[in-house]
Amino acid sequence: MTRPHLIAKLILAAMGVYLLMHFLGGVSSAVVRLELKCPPETFTAKMLVIVVEAVIALAASIILLFRPDGLARMITGPDADQCEKVDVRWTIVALRITACFCGLLILYWRIAFLIVSVPAIINGPNILSYMTLEGQSSRLSAQTLARILVEVTKWFFGVYLIFGAPHYVRRQMLAPAIKKQNETTGVKKYEQE
Repeated sequence: MTRPHLIAKLILAAMGVYLLMHFLGGVSSAVVRLELKCPPETFTAKMLVIVVEAVIALAASIILLFRPDGLARMITGPDADQCEKVDVRWTIVALRITACFCGLLILYWRIAFLIVSVPAIINGPNILSYMTLEGQSSRLSAQTLARILVEVTKWFFGVYLIFGAPHYVRRQMLAPAIKKQNETTGVKKYEQE
């Protein structure tokens, strides 16, 4: 892997993480939209836009995170093959630093919100009344549970990225080797026939 290819791959991975967070934000805003009582004509149009945007963000993030090689080659162009190769160790370090940075950005807002919310949680007489719709029920609503699930997912994803996304980095490093091995074994198999 050359330097321009590595830089393009890192940028695409960061964009993929951003789009994945955008998808989770779309899920959260769709849940909020369900909680609001809007007129049906504006509700369906806005909900459709939110859902389509979230699906596009999810598809783009999957492509950017798991299939970045083709896009990185398109970005760097054909002249990048003549650049010097980057050592595998530097590639691993660069991918892990990018993952850690993205994780810190994801958790920054979550930790700031938690710090601001702690006094309200401590002073509140009944935390469940704050988490339900209008405090009328002792059980959590489905929308509140969905929002909590989205936030917990963001927490876990941020922590996974802070630890350097070990499985993702391993997959990115092994994918070219597996592809090369499949190509060479396919040629040998074809020649034997």
